[in-house]
Amino acid sequence: MDDKKQSGATPEQNGVGESTKGFPIVSKEDADNAAAFEMKKKTKDGNWETAIPVNVTGGDVVEPETAAPEEPEAAADASDDKTMKIAAVKIDDEAEQPKEPPRRAAQEETQPFEPIAQTDGGSGNGKKPRAERKSGGGMGKRIAAVIAGVVVVAVVALSVYTYTYGKIFPGVKVADEYKLSGMTQEQAASYISSDVQNGVLGQSIELNGKDTVSGEEKTYEIKLSDVAESVDAQTSAQQAYQMGREGGYFQRVSTVLGCLFGGRDVSLNATLKDGAVEKQVDKIAEDLAYEPTQPSWKVDKDEKKLIVDTGKQGNEFDKSKVVKDISAQAQSVELEPYTIETYEKDQDKPDAAAIAKDVNTEAKNATVNKKDGKTIEEAVDGVKVEESAISSAIGDASQQSYSIPVELTKAEVTKADLEPLLFRDVLGSTTTYYNGGQAGRTTNVRLACNSIDGTILNPGEEFSYNDIVGERTASRGYRSAIIFSNGSEVDGLGGGVCQVSSTVYMAVLRADLKVTERYNHQFQISYTPISQDAAVYWGSKDFKFVNDTPYPIKVVASSGGGTLTVKLYGTKTSDKTISFSSKSYTSGKYKYASLYKTVTENGKTTTTKVNSSAYLLNKK
Repeated sequence: MDDKKQSGATPEQNGVGESTKGFPIVSKEDADNAAAFEMKKKTKDGNWETAIPVNVTGGDVVEPETAAPEEPEAAADASDDKTMKIAAVKIDDEAEQPKEPPRRAAQEETQPFEPIAQTDGGSGNGKKPRAERKSGGGMGKRIAAVIAGVVVVAVVALSVYTYTYGKIFPGVKVADEYKLSGMTQEQAASYISSDVQNGVLGQSIELNGKDTVSGEEKTYEIKLSDVAESVDAQTSAQQAYQMGREGGYFQRVSTVLGCLFGGRDVSLNATLKDGAVEKQVDKIAEDLAYEPTQPSWKVDKDEKKLIVDTGKQGNEFDKSKVVKDISAQAQSVELEPYTIETYEKDQDKPDAAAIAKDVNTEAKNATVNKKDGKTIEEAVDGVKVEESAISSAIGDASQQSYSIPVELTKAEVTKADLEPLLFRDVLGSTTTYYNGGQAGRTTNVRLACNSIDGTILNPGEEFSYNDIVGERTASRGYRSAIIFSNGSEVDGLGGGVCQVSSTVYMAVLRADLKVTERYNHQFQISYTPISQDAAVYWGSKDFKFVNDTPYPIKVVASSGGGTLTVKLYGTKTSDKTISFSSKSYTSGKYKYASLYKTVTENGKTTTTKVNSSAYLLNKK
């Protein structure tokens, strides 16, 4: 046998015999080189075709398996789909066998095959025989056909399932964990309104906030059941049922597959209770939010120092934002831990001017409780500190507290001093007279006396007749009596109260107290000396004086039997005598008068002008 075999030669030319079945018989020696050339066999019509070698083992012939004859129905199907199969075979052949340049293909058919020299008894170039490669390609076609068939069946089945399934598709959930798969819309609504609602309303929202001043982290909890009353089961059930039933074919199929393999969650809305979220946030604010501590100050009289505390920052957060965010979570039942954004709220900077104004005080003598007229309250020392000293000491207020020196002024009268001297002396006393037969006037005098009787003035306090007596009205018992009005004597409500104010004025003059407001009558009156009267009228004219002594003063007034007496009790600090004189003259329709006071104290006498008055001479 020649070393070189031609792939296109006949079996005889290749030195190979022909089997009784028309297949070439391959010896053990040739079997090793079977892949190096193509076998040929002769058909009945005398032509040669590629043959599958028959292996010989130990002298026995092993024949290749032959394919079973094709079933008639399969053949018919192949005939009906001839065009498709031809195209498929062509595509498969092209896919499985790499294309080679045309020239090379032509050469392979015309040029004899030259096997590669073997060194180890192998098969030469390592290529499978053409018949074997064709057999593998046929198997791939069958597998591809099976896969294609399976895909077609799966697509058809999925389409039918998508368009005919009458319940909620598998994988559809509500509130992340409650499965609605396989339920009708009505069943889902019932399930959501019972089990799901009970489950979600039992959940809570966790809120975290920070005290920016102390740095403490705080945690709070709002139960959904405290702010929500129910969930919208009908809407959620409808959304669940519509999942996979909206849009075109591909959208619907895609949604169904997404539900099946990835799961889909439908929204759940809760109905909130009115004002419930605000109430819960307000509770949190009571603990987490607080106003800054404003600067404060006090005087340490023992150390003679002013101590200024600059205060402390507060902690705040936007309550309206928290209410809005928590409401959104509760309404959508999408509960996530929530962080409250807190921030510092600065306190005011210490105001040196305000501190100085508050701290700087005159010494205050011991006083008596004006309600009971007996209890004595301790004296207060005076304090003095310059505003500039406060401002300089505080600076940028970066420290918590500052200490500033002050000057103290001792009070003249302490509690111990006052106790044996309280209301010990009569400072001034006056009695005037009125016609007790005039019922209206008598009533008015009595009411006014009752109002001022027992009035206590501590050192520095001012007496206001109108404030103490009040408005003279019929509802308060005042009656009509003669008054002066527009240059005439007429009946007016409260006539006679001016006699009470004038009597008080006379007592004040004799007590040598400071008068701050006084008016004379239109006409000179008979119940007081000239220019020692004091007219009053509600809303315009008042009579006032100040207790300028170091001790409390009490006003005692009484009336009856046509007599009106006013006494001022206090504490005398020296022996002094007071006398009064007046000078008057007439000019035109007025009589002008001036009142003078002469005071003798400690052997020294002084005379000062007290007031001036102008009276009409004639009544209309």
